[in-house]
Amino acid sequence: MDTEVIESAIVGKIVIGWNSLGDLRGWVDELSPFKVGVLTNDVVAKFWLDAVLQSLDGDISLFLVRDGEDAKSIETAIEIWSKMIKNGFTRKSLLIGLGGGVITDLAGFVASTYMRGILLILIPTTLMAQVDAAIGGKTGVNFIGKNIIGTFYPPNVVLIDPQTLQTLPREEYLNGLAEVAKYGIIMDRNFFEYLEENARAVLAQDKDIVTNIVKRCVMLKVQVVEEDLRESDKRRILNLGHTIGHGIESASNYRIKHGFAVSVGIVVCCLIAEKLLGFRETDRVIGLLETLGLPTRHNLDPKRIMEAIKVDKKAWYGRQVMILPERIGSVRIMEVPEDLILEALTEVAN
Repeated sequence: MDTEVIESAIVGKIVIGWNSLGDLRGWVDELSPFKVGVLTNDVVAKFWLDAVLQSLDGDISLFLVRDGEDAKSIETAIEIWSKMIKNGFTRKSLLIGLGGGVITDLAGFVASTYMRGILLILIPTTLMAQVDAAIGGKTGVNFIGKNIIGTFYPPNVVLIDPQTLQTLPREEYLNGLAEVAKYGIIMDRNFFEYLEENARAVLAQDKDIVTNIVKRCVMLKVQVVEEDLRESDKRRILNLGHTIGHGIESASNYRIKHGFAVSVGIVVCCLIAEKLLGFRETDRVIGLLETLGLPTRHNLDPKRIMEAIKVDKKAWYGRQVMILPERIGSVRIMEVPEDLILEALTEVAN
């Protein structure tokens, strides 16, 4: 399939195409950086670091961090900042983030804060990062809660090569499908139906189908972010299931993956929407999530999840504001009483 370039004054330049990683050199040359660094983890490095380094010239600084959510910390950022200073990085230098959501969030945070902002290219290598985490300029590190410290900093280029998904563990691929399903539920009923009709091909990682769903998700996210970069209004719809999901992640000490937690969170939001908005398509949402290999129940203490939710950064003015579906393809932003959240969490507990 042909490479597609989406250009946005708000979101930056997004390049999507099979084997587009081979075009990295051209995008780097266009930025004319003084120095170049690559931030990745030891797992992704085994598969894709050589391909990236072969596309680059000169002395490349490598910032290698451990795999996992623990790497997304202030301490890790300090280590990278320190090495950048030691290696002579200036404001005209470039940081390339190669990896999943942890890496793209961390790379964005480091790039946005070093000397008040340097050049940034993101190369997301997981489905989660390609359809969500790397798009839209959100950066962050975990501090007590998930992504408590962060910035809005759209990268200069996001280079998405769906070929990189071939090296993902099966669990990581499924993890990203929760974000894919989310787009259909919040704003595109036709896309939701496309996922229902092509679920088998999605699970089989059919090259054309996967590239299509990545492109569609990116276009939908860009559409929202262009209206609301800093999440003051419409962009909040992208958080369907996330407040609950972050609570589940935190309550499990991050043993439960983000997408799996969000999948359960989506179901909880559907149950709440039944009571507040008369939503009548919960079974259909659960059906798609389960067909895509995603969980729809949890085995944690609902009260512990509730406590974690209370420190989530999306609790505006200390109140729980959630995204609730009115119907598949349309959602509403609403304040939700805590007792109703706890009731729904209990309903989906094993």
